[in-house]
Amino acid sequence: NLVIMTFIYKPKKGLTGKLYFKFMKYVVQSKYVDIFICFSKKECEYYSKLFNVSNEKFRFSTLGIENISLPKEVKPIKNEKTILSCGRSNRDYNFLYNAIKDTNYHLDIISDECKLKKCKNIKIYNNVYGNEYLKMLNNSYIVVIPLKDEDISAGQLVILQAMQLGKVTICTNSNTVSDYIEDGVNGFIIKKDEKELINLIEKLYKDEELYNKISKNQKEIFEKKFSTKVLANQVGNIVNEIQ
Repeated sequence: NLVIMTFIYKPKKGLTGKLYFKFMKYVVQSKYVDIFICFSKKECEYYSKLFNVSNEKFRFSTLGIENISLPKEVKPIKNEKTILSCGRSNRDYNFLYNAIKDTNYHLDIISDECKLKKCKNIKIYNNVYGNEYLKMLNNSYIVVIPLKDEDISAGQLVILQAMQLGKVTICTNSNTVSDYIEDGVNGFIIKKDEKELINLIEKLYKDEELYNKISKNQKEIFEKKFSTKVLANQVGNIVNEIQ
């Protein structure tokens, strides 16, 4: 038996894109692969239709990550309320940049794919990784994940890292995010609307009780649903189905 984890297909343009699609279709339709594991339910439906294969070929599992071990020198900076955005896959940093640039909020973007220029209240970091990234995440107040393509699985790793640390997370709507965030319970899912984003950020900055409630929920839900133990159990159950 052969199970492939993790499966993500992102279309490419031009002749390269056509060849890439044909190759991926050949792989997906192969009789030698029993199951592909995706980290969102909607992706399973999307790929089944796209590659014209049975729904049974794709299985859903939530992503699980290990507990973050913060270096001893990493301590929260209580006086700063920085907005943080990070990641390189399927991000719409132009939307976030335009929403924040004329406000009084401070935004840090960590991505070696972001080519935008810094301005008075927005800094772009192209070479932050590892412990330095964890330090910035731990020192942030709100994490915003602006997604570009609604069908492509993206952002889950950052969502779970922020969730584990209790950093209230705002994500733009996609078909894959609702498997991880329940709007208003352990984070927020919004339309890609600048005014809606700013209004929510302002509310979280002013309403400390709401912020603390969401932060607490995030930590508790992470332990119940998104640990590596939960991931292992889900994958194990999928593999057992084909034995």
